Amino acid sequence: MSQVTVAQIPTGKWRENCYIISNASKETIIIDPGGDFEVIEKSIIGENLQPLAVLNTHGHYDHIGAVAILTNKYSIPFYLHSHDQKLLSQANLYKLLFDSRIKIEIPTVDYHFPSLDGEIEIQSFIFRIIYTPGHTEGSVCIQLGDKIFSGDTLLPNGPGRTDLPGGNKIKLQDSLVKLRELPSDLRVYPGHGNPFNLGWFWNELDGK
Repeated sequence: MSQVTVAQIPTGKWRENCYIISNASKETIIIDPGGDFEVIEKSIIGENLQPLAVLNTHGHYDHIGAVAILTNKYSIPFYLHSHDQKLLSQANLYKLLFDSRIKIEIPTVDYHFPSLDGEIEIQSFIFRIIYTPGHTEGSVCIQLGDKIFSGDTLLPNGPGRTDLPGGNKIKLQDSLVKLRELPSDLRVYPGHGNPFNLGWFWNELDGK
Protein backbone atom coordinates (compact mmCIF):
# COMPACT_ATOMS: atom_id res chain seq x y z
CA MET A 1 0.00 0.00 0.00
CA SER A 2 1.04 3.64 -0.33
CA GLN A 3 2.84 5.55 2.39
CA VAL A 4 0.69 6.40 5.40
CA THR A 5 0.88 9.18 7.97
CA VAL A 6 0.15 8.77 11.66
CA ALA A 7 -1.26 11.51 13.87
CA GLN A 8 -1.08 10.95 17.63
CA ILE A 9 -3.76 12.59 19.78
CA PRO A 10 -3.52 12.15 23.58
CA THR A 11 -7.01 12.07 25.10
CA GLY A 12 -8.71 12.11 28.46
CA LYS A 13 -7.51 12.11 32.06
CA TRP A 14 -4.98 9.33 31.43
CA ARG A 15 -3.59 10.85 28.20
CA GLU A 16 -4.50 7.78 26.18
CA ASN A 17 -3.23 7.89 22.61
CA CYS A 18 -5.71 7.96 19.76
CA TYR A 19 -4.04 7.38 16.39
CA ILE A 20 -5.35 8.63 13.06
CA ILE A 21 -3.78 6.75 10.14
CA SER A 22 -4.21 8.21 6.68
CA ASN A 23 -3.05 7.41 3.16
CA ALA A 24 -2.48 9.72 0.20
CA SER A 25 -6.15 9.44 -0.77
CA LYS A 26 -7.19 10.75 2.67
CA GLU A 27 -8.70 7.40 3.61
CA THR A 28 -8.40 7.06 7.36
CA ILE A 29 -8.39 4.42 10.09
CA ILE A 30 -8.86 5.51 13.70
CA ILE A 31 -7.23 3.44 16.44
CA ASP A 32 -8.24 3.68 20.11
CA PRO A 33 -10.26 6.93 20.22
CA GLY A 34 -10.35 7.17 23.99
CA GLY A 35 -12.15 10.48 24.36
CA ASP A 36 -12.03 14.18 23.47
CA PHE A 37 -14.15 13.69 20.38
CA GLU A 38 -13.95 17.37 19.47
CA VAL A 39 -10.15 17.23 19.23
CA ILE A 40 -10.26 14.10 17.08
CA GLU A 41 -12.98 15.59 14.90
CA LYS A 42 -10.96 18.78 14.44
CA SER A 43 -8.07 16.75 13.06
CA ILE A 44 -10.36 14.82 10.70
CA ILE A 45 -12.03 17.95 9.35
CA GLY A 46 -8.83 19.96 9.21
CA GLU A 47 -7.12 17.38 7.01
CA ASN A 48 -10.29 16.62 4.99
CA LEU A 49 -10.04 12.94 5.95
CA GLN A 50 -12.43 10.12 5.12
CA PRO A 51 -12.79 7.74 8.11
CA LEU A 52 -13.26 4.09 7.15
CA ALA A 53 -13.28 2.27 10.49
CA VAL A 54 -12.38 2.33 14.18
CA LEU A 55 -10.02 -0.37 15.45
CA ASN A 56 -9.37 -0.90 19.14
CA THR A 57 -6.44 -2.67 20.74
CA HIS A 58 -8.55 -3.49 23.81
CA GLY A 59 -11.72 -2.54 25.64
CA HIS A 60 -10.66 -0.51 28.68
CA TYR A 61 -12.83 2.57 29.18
CA ASP A 62 -10.01 5.06 28.58
CA HIS A 63 -9.58 3.68 25.05
CA ILE A 64 -13.23 3.65 23.92
CA GLY A 65 -14.73 6.97 25.01
CA ALA A 66 -15.19 8.45 21.53
CA VAL A 67 -15.83 5.24 19.60
CA ALA A 68 -19.63 5.40 19.52
CA ILE A 69 -19.70 9.09 18.55
CA LEU A 70 -17.30 8.50 15.66
CA THR A 71 -18.92 5.33 14.34
CA ASN A 72 -22.37 6.92 14.48
CA LYS A 73 -21.31 10.20 12.88
CA TYR A 74 -19.39 8.61 9.99
CA SER A 75 -21.41 5.36 9.71
CA ILE A 76 -18.25 3.27 10.00
CA PRO A 77 -17.66 -0.13 11.65
CA PHE A 78 -15.98 -0.83 14.98
CA TYR A 79 -13.49 -3.69 15.41
CA LEU A 80 -12.57 -5.33 18.74
CA HIS A 81 -11.47 -8.78 19.88
CA SER A 82 -14.40 -10.87 21.12
CA HIS A 83 -12.61 -11.69 24.39
CA ASP A 84 -12.97 -8.03 25.41
CA GLN A 85 -16.71 -7.86 24.75
CA LYS A 86 -17.56 -8.29 28.44
CA LEU A 87 -14.96 -5.71 29.46
CA LEU A 88 -16.44 -3.28 26.95
CA SER A 89 -19.92 -3.73 28.38
CA GLN A 90 -18.61 -2.91 31.88
CA ALA A 91 -16.72 0.24 30.82
CA ASN A 92 -18.91 2.65 32.79
CA LEU A 93 -18.50 0.64 35.98
CA TYR A 94 -14.72 0.91 35.77
CA LYS A 95 -14.91 4.55 34.71
CA LEU A 96 -16.91 5.26 37.87
CA LEU A 97 -14.27 3.51 39.98
CA PHE A 98 -11.17 5.02 38.38
CA ASP A 99 -12.21 8.27 36.72
CA SER A 100 -15.56 10.06 36.98
CA ARG A 101 -19.32 9.63 36.93
CA ILE A 102 -19.64 10.93 33.37
CA LYS A 103 -20.83 7.95 31.35
CA ILE A 104 -19.51 6.68 28.03
CA GLU A 105 -21.85 5.55 25.27
CA ILE A 106 -20.96 1.88 24.86
CA PRO A 107 -20.36 1.18 21.16
CA THR A 108 -21.65 -1.79 19.22
CA VAL A 109 -18.93 -4.10 17.91
CA ASP A 110 -19.48 -4.68 14.20
CA TYR A 111 -16.55 -7.02 13.59
CA HIS A 112 -14.46 -9.15 15.91
CA PHE A 113 -10.79 -9.55 15.17
CA PRO A 114 -9.53 -13.06 14.28
CA SER A 115 -9.64 -15.36 17.30
CA LEU A 116 -5.89 -15.86 17.06
CA ASP A 117 -3.55 -14.04 14.65
CA GLY A 118 -4.66 -12.99 11.19
CA GLU A 119 -5.10 -10.19 8.69
CA ILE A 120 -7.94 -7.82 8.00
CA GLU A 121 -8.28 -5.70 4.88
CA ILE A 122 -10.09 -2.36 4.89
CA GLN A 123 -9.91 -0.95 1.37
CA SER A 124 -6.20 -0.26 0.75
CA PHE A 125 -5.19 -0.93 4.36
CA ILE A 126 -4.00 -4.42 5.28
CA PHE A 127 -3.51 -4.89 9.01
CA ARG A 128 -1.90 -7.83 10.75
CA ILE A 129 -3.75 -8.52 13.99
CA ILE A 130 -1.53 -10.12 16.64
CA TYR A 131 -3.43 -11.58 19.58
CA THR A 132 -1.56 -10.51 22.73
CA PRO A 133 -3.64 -11.20 25.86
CA GLY A 134 -2.32 -10.20 29.24
CA HIS A 135 -3.19 -6.56 29.79
CA THR A 136 -6.74 -7.65 28.98
CA GLU A 137 -8.14 -10.96 27.79
CA GLY A 138 -8.73 -9.58 24.29
CA SER A 139 -5.72 -7.31 23.83
CA VAL A 140 -4.24 -7.19 20.35
CA CYS A 141 -1.35 -5.43 18.66
CA ILE A 142 -2.14 -4.01 15.22
CA GLN A 143 0.68 -4.05 12.67
CA LEU A 144 0.65 -1.95 9.51
CA GLY A 145 3.85 -2.34 7.51
CA ASP A 146 6.75 -1.12 9.66
CA LYS A 147 4.42 0.26 12.34
CA ILE A 148 2.74 -1.53 15.23
CA PHE A 149 0.05 -0.13 17.49
CA SER A 150 0.51 -1.88 20.81
CA GLY A 151 -2.28 -0.49 22.98
CA ASP A 152 -1.23 -1.08 26.59
CA THR A 153 0.68 -4.30 25.89
CA LEU A 154 3.94 -2.42 25.26
CA LEU A 155 4.52 0.97 26.85
CA PRO A 156 7.63 3.19 26.98
CA ASN A 157 8.34 2.15 30.57
CA GLY A 158 7.78 -1.59 30.02
CA PRO A 159 4.95 -4.10 29.54
CA GLY A 160 1.41 -3.09 30.43
CA ARG A 161 -0.20 -3.63 33.81
CA THR A 162 -1.86 -6.92 34.69
CA ASP A 163 -3.59 -5.77 37.89
CA LEU A 164 -6.46 -4.09 36.06
CA PRO A 165 -9.72 -5.73 34.88
CA GLY A 166 -8.93 -8.52 32.42
CA GLY A 167 -5.22 -8.70 33.30
CA ASN A 168 -3.21 -11.92 33.45
CA LYS A 169 0.53 -11.88 34.15
CA ILE A 170 1.25 -15.33 32.71
CA LYS A 171 -0.59 -14.57 29.46
CA LEU A 172 1.25 -11.27 29.14
CA GLN A 173 4.59 -13.04 29.46
CA ASP A 174 3.54 -15.43 26.67
CA SER A 175 2.53 -12.45 24.51
CA LEU A 176 5.93 -10.83 25.05
CA VAL A 177 7.62 -14.02 23.84
CA LYS A 178 5.52 -13.84 20.66
CA LEU A 179 6.30 -10.16 20.09
CA ARG A 180 10.05 -10.79 20.41
CA GLU A 181 9.84 -12.63 17.08
CA LEU A 182 8.93 -9.40 15.26
CA PRO A 183 11.56 -7.25 13.50
CA SER A 184 13.41 -5.02 15.94
CA ASP A 185 13.11 -1.98 13.67
CA LEU A 186 9.31 -1.82 13.94
CA ARG A 187 8.08 1.54 15.19
CA VAL A 188 5.82 1.03 18.21
CA TYR A 189 2.89 3.38 18.81
CA PRO A 190 1.78 2.71 22.41
CA GLY A 191 -1.48 3.40 24.18
CA HIS A 192 0.22 5.96 26.44
CA GLY A 193 3.45 7.91 26.01
CA ASN A 194 5.65 8.49 22.98
CA PRO A 195 6.49 6.08 20.12
CA PHE A 196 9.68 4.01 20.24
CA ASN A 197 11.51 1.30 18.30
CA LEU A 198 10.80 -2.30 19.24
CA GLY A 199 14.49 -3.17 19.53
CA TRP A 200 14.95 -0.32 22.00
CA PHE A 201 12.09 -1.71 24.10
CA TRP A 202 13.71 -5.14 24.41
CA ASN A 203 17.09 -3.64 25.27
CA GLU A 204 15.50 -1.54 28.00
CA LEU A 205 13.50 -4.49 29.34
CA ASP A 206 16.49 -6.84 29.38
CA GLY A 207 18.61 -4.22 31.13
CA LYS A 208 16.25 -3.88 34.08
